[in-house]
Amino acid sequence: MASNRVKIDELQQRIAKERKIIHGFQVMRTATGNQDIIRSCDSKIRDSEKTISFYEQSIRELHESVDPASSNSNPTTRESAGDQRPTHSAHSSHSASYSDQQSSHPTLVPSSPGSKNPAGQKTYSPLDLIKYDTPLTAAKIGRMLHHLEFKIAVENQYKNGIEKMLKLYQQEGDKKSRLEADRKRIESNQKMMLLTQALKRYKNLEVTGIKDDDAESEERKGHPRRPLSGALQITIASAKDLDHAPLTSKKGITESIVVVKVEDTPRARTHPVRNDRWNEAFEIHVDKANELEVIIYDRAYSAQDSVIPIGVMWIRLSDVVEELRRKKFGLESGPGWVTAARVKETGSGGELVNLPPGSASAGFAQEDPSIPSEQAAATSSDGVDAWFAVEPAGALRLQLNFVKSNVRKRPYDTGGLGRQGAVRKRKEEVHIQNGHQFVAQQFYQIVRCALCGELLYNASGMQCEDCKYLCHKRCFTKVVTKCISKSNVDTDGDEEKMLNYRIPHRFEPMTTITPSWCCHCGMMLPLGRRQLARRCTECPITAHADCTHLVPDFCGMSMEKANRLLQEIKTAKSRQSTRMSSHSPMKPPSVPSQPLQQEMSRLQLSSTSSPPHHVAPPSDYQQSYLPDNRTSLSGHPPASFPDPGRPDRLSMSGPSMPRPLPAQPSIPPPQSIAAPPFTPFPPQGSHEGPTPYYPQGSHEGPAPYPPQPRPLPPQPSQTRPDFPNPLAVVPPHSSSAPLPPAQVSSPSKSKGSRKIGLDDFNFLAVLGKGNFGKVMLAEEKRSGQLWAIKVLKKDFIIENDEVESTKSEKRVFLTASRERHPFLIGLHSCFQTETRIYFVMEYVSGGDLMLHIQREQFTPRRAKFYAAEVLLALEYFHQNGVIYRDLKLDNILLTLDGHIKVADYGLCKEEMWYQNTTSTFCGTPEFMAPEILLEQRYGRAVDWWAFGVLIYEMLLGQSPFRGDDEDEIFDAILEDEPLYPIHMPRDSVSILQKLLTRDPARRLGGGPNDAEEIKAHPFFRETNWSDVYGKKIPAPYFPTINGPMDVSNFDSEFTKESPRLTPVHSQLRPEDQKEFEGFSWTAPWAQ
Repeated sequence: MASNRVKIDELQQRIAKERKIIHGFQVMRTATGNQDIIRSCDSKIRDSEKTISFYEQSIRELHESVDPASSNSNPTTRESAGDQRPTHSAHSSHSASYSDQQSSHPTLVPSSPGSKNPAGQKTYSPLDLIKYDTPLTAAKIGRMLHHLEFKIAVENQYKNGIEKMLKLYQQEGDKKSRLEADRKRIESNQKMMLLTQALKRYKNLEVTGIKDDDAESEERKGHPRRPLSGALQITIASAKDLDHAPLTSKKGITESIVVVKVEDTPRARTHPVRNDRWNEAFEIHVDKANELEVIIYDRAYSAQDSVIPIGVMWIRLSDVVEELRRKKFGLESGPGWVTAARVKETGSGGELVNLPPGSASAGFAQEDPSIPSEQAAATSSDGVDAWFAVEPAGALRLQLNFVKSNVRKRPYDTGGLGRQGAVRKRKEEVHIQNGHQFVAQQFYQIVRCALCGELLYNASGMQCEDCKYLCHKRCFTKVVTKCISKSNVDTDGDEEKMLNYRIPHRFEPMTTITPSWCCHCGMMLPLGRRQLARRCTECPITAHADCTHLVPDFCGMSMEKANRLLQEIKTAKSRQSTRMSSHSPMKPPSVPSQPLQQEMSRLQLSSTSSPPHHVAPPSDYQQSYLPDNRTSLSGHPPASFPDPGRPDRLSMSGPSMPRPLPAQPSIPPPQSIAAPPFTPFPPQGSHEGPTPYYPQGSHEGPAPYPPQPRPLPPQPSQTRPDFPNPLAVVPPHSSSAPLPPAQVSSPSKSKGSRKIGLDDFNFLAVLGKGNFGKVMLAEEKRSGQLWAIKVLKKDFIIENDEVESTKSEKRVFLTASRERHPFLIGLHSCFQTETRIYFVMEYVSGGDLMLHIQREQFTPRRAKFYAAEVLLALEYFHQNGVIYRDLKLDNILLTLDGHIKVADYGLCKEEMWYQNTTSTFCGTPEFMAPEILLEQRYGRAVDWWAFGVLIYEMLLGQSPFRGDDEDEIFDAILEDEPLYPIHMPRDSVSILQKLLTRDPARRLGGGPNDAEEIKAHPFFRETNWSDVYGKKIPAPYFPTINGPMDVSNFDSEFTKESPRLTPVHSQLRPEDQKEFEGFSWTAPWAQ
């Protein structure tokens, strides 16, 4: 508290000083008639007034921290002291949690309940922060400090390079090159003076201790915007308040020139003018560019035509594109659309009412509240027209527009909705090193290797998917520290312990004034942000505050030195073991046979004697078991797999087990040899028969089996797949052991089972098509029933590493079919041929909701009806540990009785119980939750975000987050606040606001009660969930067809195609075919 009072006193002294400066310039202004001096005085007075305004706001914030009660009781003060914070592009830091970042970015959580932000606060986009009329804020000052420090560091390196070149040219005697290098050196020195002057100004303005909600700089964020390609249209209009170069004589003439550089390459140049008005337009084609630099030069003819830089500014192309996107969707709208807070103030009651005609298709109406009105007026569909601040003084009026090239535009139909395919980030090759999961990454900022300390000049390196450790591709194999997110790495041999070096760092907060990098994640530390940077007092390393707990206790030792020591220790141990093995006598091979059999007997007995409750699915199955152990495509759910954490897995004995020995008739085999007949899957010779299915969590059914156990030669039942029944090879001595009924009957194929194959169907039409394959309408020859068959090519599955995804899709089908859920597509059967696999699914002829909402807008009652049934479908998935991840109108089919069916389980993820997380980047762009876009770990709350987007689209007929391409849509999801019709019912707005909360922990449905939280919301106040599940509520709409074969409710682009399978010329290898063993399955009711 005392320190804040000292700061307040200091700020009051600064205010008094600025007022004296204003008074001095006012006196100077009245004492001269020179118009140039008068304009300069006016500029200085305006700058001082901005500074005083900022200091006064800082004092109010400090008063709030000293006495919050007094500030809360004074609404006028609180409103005037409202935070003026920027809207940022919302990419999180590598190690900060998502909920933490929300508190530092108020515009990212506009719809979160309990938000502390003032309702009418002004927020500024990144482009607004560099505009001349934007008032001074802590965010603007911090951004400029960071930017100027970085530019000075780069310019220093550039100047050092020029000086080296100048020395070389002097030695070689190349006069022309020497003069050119000398000219560049002089220009670099002059530019350094401008940057230093601007930096000094902002440092004088900085106030420590003021809450800065823009603390996370863009360089710190883990998902920076990518370089852009396209046409940059720029019009240089005029300048004002510039500090022109002084004239050496009264007869001298000064002319000003503007040079536009893209990625440090001059691309445009204006004609010299004397009145600071150019009005010249340029169109510059850029390729993968990040930044635009504009430099203003003065040419003084009285000084041998010397060119002197007097001002410089930088504009990020991504900021221009973002501003254009926000304005585009704002200008396309009419009046009547407001934020959720405004709806709560003026909205109607809680009952759903029909919206006025055209209200849902009018688009976003109101100006974006995060953009100041005076700046919004200056933005048109032709681009951005504004005065931009020039450093160190002055302003330049520019008109900017950017047209992206090679952009796949998002097609929007009537109402702003269109079909879009799902995306899945292709799995990168993962390199495991001490628990780190390193994958190759491309970076778009200057980063430094955490191991060797060198910069990644090619911007390509390796990064751990879990802890975000970053290094060169050549360095990741030398990492000696384990990943902190992997607790089981100790069992693999902790290499850190070999060093026996444990000296922790002593981190303390630091204010970064020169470019520094984090010793863990390799990103640049934010400049001037004391609360975000840490420095060790004992050694010269720096780190982000959020990364300090990831830094190993190697204080005083570099990572390279630790690696060299470790290599020496390994080499010494290897030599020692080699010498010991060379002097030790060779043991006969028959000696370890008895201990081996005793050990195997103990392992098998402990495995077969496990209690039945161990069959329950392990919570970490998907995350820790599947990546390391491939399983067969059988019909068994994850419940039938063993717990990867159990010590009784025979296949894990690995290195400690000697080679299999020849059979010894004199020693009777242990009882565990009889284990193979208990396997719950049919032998390899019968792939096409139905496989018994046991629900997840059931205490009945076959005991878990080890995945692909290593065969032992004495047991032909394990090595010969030709036996139709494994029970035929059980040794006589094991027949006395009683077997559970499920274990006896499960391996055998039932006598009445029917083999389903391609010859059992006639293909009639193509219903859909995508990169996955085709979905075709087929008629079963025996019964005449119609089925939808999803056809996938095996070579596509192998090439795209989708084997595990396909296995998971089948298991989800079995989960959905287990109870014949009324709102989930069921599975009739699945089979395979040499080149393809087939899912035979229920055929729903009513089409999808995307088709129907494009034909006519849904009424509120109809939207609520569909939402309730979708909610029960998602609830069933979550109750079975499955997240859907691809909820959208395209995947919700409408039956002829007016009810829905959720289809397409290709992106489902299993073993996702409460608090379980995954990190795969997948989904349909408009429906992807922010945590997916930020590549953070996420849970089942992502389905409820998509559920909120779905309700929004069904109620209003347009997407809440719109853009011309995927990048713009992602920016909208991370930054924009959804708008609602001002007359929309409060209950409807409330459920959307709570479902579209960017913090998954606070999102409706994100808690342990899952769907029950949403059911209890007033939006579903009158919903009887038992009646919904039993289909007792009359449907509001019934689709019509002209006959069973009518496919008019499907896209004619596909239905007009010939229903045939395209030939496949490639042939899979035997090992690839083995990936699909046991795929075939037939539902019991389809026999």
